[in-house]
Amino acid sequence: MPESEVLSPQLLLQLTERRAVRELWVDAGGGRTWLELGTAIRTARAACEAAGVCAGDIVLTPGEATFDAMAWLFGAALAGAVVAPLRAERESELGNWAHHAAPRWRAGTVGVTPLGAAAPSPEAERLLAPLRAAGRPGLILATGGTTGEPKLVLHDLQALLATVPVRQSVTRRIMPLMRFDHIGGLDMVWRALGSGHVLVAPPAELSPESVAAAVERHGVEVLPATPSFLGLLLAAEVHRTHALGSLRLVPYGAEPMSAGLLARLRAALPKVEFTQRFGTSETGALPVTERGAGLSLGDDAAGFQWKIVDDELWVRSPAQALGYLAGEAGGLGRDGWFRTGDLAERLPDGSVRVLGRREELINVGGEKVLPAEVEGVLQEHPLVADCRVCAERNALLGQVVSAEVVWRGEERDAVAVKRLLQDFARERLPRHKLPASVRLVAAVAATRNMKKSRSVSAP
Repeated sequence: MPESEVLSPQLLLQLTERRAVRELWVDAGGGRTWLELGTAIRTARAACEAAGVCAGDIVLTPGEATFDAMAWLFGAALAGAVVAPLRAERESELGNWAHHAAPRWRAGTVGVTPLGAAAPSPEAERLLAPLRAAGRPGLILATGGTTGEPKLVLHDLQALLATVPVRQSVTRRIMPLMRFDHIGGLDMVWRALGSGHVLVAPPAELSPESVAAAVERHGVEVLPATPSFLGLLLAAEVHRTHALGSLRLVPYGAEPMSAGLLARLRAALPKVEFTQRFGTSETGALPVTERGAGLSLGDDAAGFQWKIVDDELWVRSPAQALGYLAGEAGGLGRDGWFRTGDLAERLPDGSVRVLGRREELINVGGEKVLPAEVEGVLQEHPLVADCRVCAERNALLGQVVSAEVVWRGEERDAVAVKRLLQDFARERLPRHKLPASVRLVAAVAATRNMKKSRSVSAP
């Protein structure tokens, strides 16, 4: 197989024939082969064409991480559609979709059904027109981060896939926890397909116990996850109750990982390598190499670049989004650079360290506080199993630091725990970064994309 090959819907069909009888997908119902995926993709394409799907039509496909969702995505793409993965739990956002993008079809268990003939907004039509004229498939990702309203990000799907190399490697079992409506989930699946790995379906309801049980049952070797979800795994102590010896690699991303949490994870799972990934819905996943305390992002030769402007990370990608069908223009510039909204610093060795989201900064009387920095210190306390830091409104200072804490100690009074944590952190953090309020919780809640919510809380 030539090293120069990159993934595309057409090449994927060829791969299903080259790797025909090899195992590709494992779920509660058993295993599926590459040949079965090829059959399912062709069936999905035929259903789209029979229904009358035309090049450039927006087709909603299942956003869950399932075998059928994977087949619908590639089948609709082969029919020339603009594919829009949508999870059932995001049904409430359909009004936003209809108003701006006007999807014409929905694909799923009942086949391909029409949604109506409403026209896209003028801006959406302007962005969709070049894809339709070229007969190239597109991809729409709904994103709003942890604090904003959903945006509809339009991609040239083939440009995104062209960043994924196709080469055979040592086969591993990978469980993609992020769903197919998230760039992290899609990119991990695409790279697994390109390298011939076996995909293990995640549990329908993600919990530390259900994920650990699936890892144990199926011998999962690679578990991509967010730091927030890894914190939940650690707090639940599933490494003590389940046999996780098959795990070898945990790529993490989508939010900062604190040094305290990473140290605890490595102590709990000493045979596992933890590696950081980086990407955005607007740029796709960037090539990443860890270098000391930072990251080497991108590859100039392949068209990936980065720079820091006013403490914010900007990136340029050959898979840059075409624009937004809905939502503010955000950081997409006409010069090819995307302003990520991530605060970052350049380290002496030339690498970059991502510090956190600019929009998540807590403004304590004019002093700026990064939630991840405070969490990293609190998580080093031996009785803190997990925590979440966000802003709390304050009449005098505007905002103060608030912390939700999963506390393992016998003390159950939140005020007393706050004093203990302030005493512990006082030598590491200035006064304005210390938590002004503490709430004890059984578990830290995460967003649907398994990240900690940073919404401002009321006092």
